[in-house]
Amino acid sequence: MLARPPQSPNSWYTQLAFGCVIVTAFASFVFAPRIVGQEWQVWATFGLGGLYAVLGVLGDNFIGDHRRPALAFYYLGQCAVLTTMLFVSPVRGFFFILVLPVASQSIFELSWKAATVVIAYLFGVCVGVIGYYYGTRDLVQVAIDYLAAFVFTVAFTIVAVRALAAKSRAEFLTAELAAANEKLRAHALQTEEFATVRERNRLAREIHDGVGHYLTVIKVQLDAAAALLPAQPGPAQTSVETAARLAGEALDDVRRSVGALRTDATRPPLAEALRQLASATTPPPGLNIEGTPRTLSAAVEHALYRCAQEGLTNIRKHAAATATDLILDFRDPARLRFSLLDNGRGATPAPGDPADKPGYGLRGLRERIELLGGTVVAGNRPGGGFALVVEVPA
Repeated sequence: MLARPPQSPNSWYTQLAFGCVIVTAFASFVFAPRIVGQEWQVWATFGLGGLYAVLGVLGDNFIGDHRRPALAFYYLGQCAVLTTMLFVSPVRGFFFILVLPVASQSIFELSWKAATVVIAYLFGVCVGVIGYYYGTRDLVQVAIDYLAAFVFTVAFTIVAVRALAAKSRAEFLTAELAAANEKLRAHALQTEEFATVRERNRLAREIHDGVGHYLTVIKVQLDAAAALLPAQPGPAQTSVETAARLAGEALDDVRRSVGALRTDATRPPLAEALRQLASATTPPPGLNIEGTPRTLSAAVEHALYRCAQEGLTNIRKHAAATATDLILDFRDPARLRFSLLDNGRGATPAPGDPADKPGYGLRGLRERIELLGGTVVAGNRPGGGFALVVEVPA
């Protein structure tokens, strides 16, 4: 079945067809060598022709939104006008091309069954009028001649319907494509904004977990040096030297964060990196390795190193602990568990905050670990102290 255009072509196609056909048909009265008939037939034909022209050219305005009753009245009226005009007209033959615009119009605006009825009726009227006035002797030849005209008109109209439908479809697809492109642009903008937010959060975690850790330790060492300097200049000097060394390590850490993770060739194994971290902590925590150590991805080692930094920093600042344990558990072949345990006073929430509300550092750790598909559990231990337990696929 042919797809129909969403709008009637009467705005240009029908008006042009009706105008050209009316001018051509009624020119027969001018160029005919003689007109056989009475004067009233001429006036009646011109009057009916004017009504036919008004209906044909302005019919689309009368039909409006192509409601079925309006269409039925329009085509009944046109068929009645054409039937009367063809029987009354003293000029026949070529004059009968007046039926072709209505036949073509019916293909645009009616269902195929209804259009077939209209076209068959108009063809029958043309052949019937010729048979009525001139007899049946040449009726077969006349029917063949008119049939050729009808076939050409129907075929041309079908081509026009298909062209208009294809144009409408192309315009619809173009509009859909434009809308899709607009959505893609909006999604791309959202993705870019999301990526920017994620990068900002990553940098914030790096600064907090790296530089923040070292600055905390340096402050502790300098506070100790200030307290020891008047009475014990030797230990004070040691604290200052430790602070200077930690400042150098902080600079290295900043360079490592800015330049992304260090390569496997330069990065020490996680256990060794944790030993170095523990040695700079007072009091130094114990480090226990359970199971057989194995090679981990750079992202996992970096994340666990940051977890150890953040945990040790929190212990120094808040826990007042006398013993701390770092545990790396490799016994599960699919996952690695990292634990940081202390015997301090545990976490004390601020007034009005829930007991399990995490601080910024712990939120950053959870975001970092969740990106790797891992989990973070943190809270007070039943026997006192605090526990930070991290599990990651490894």
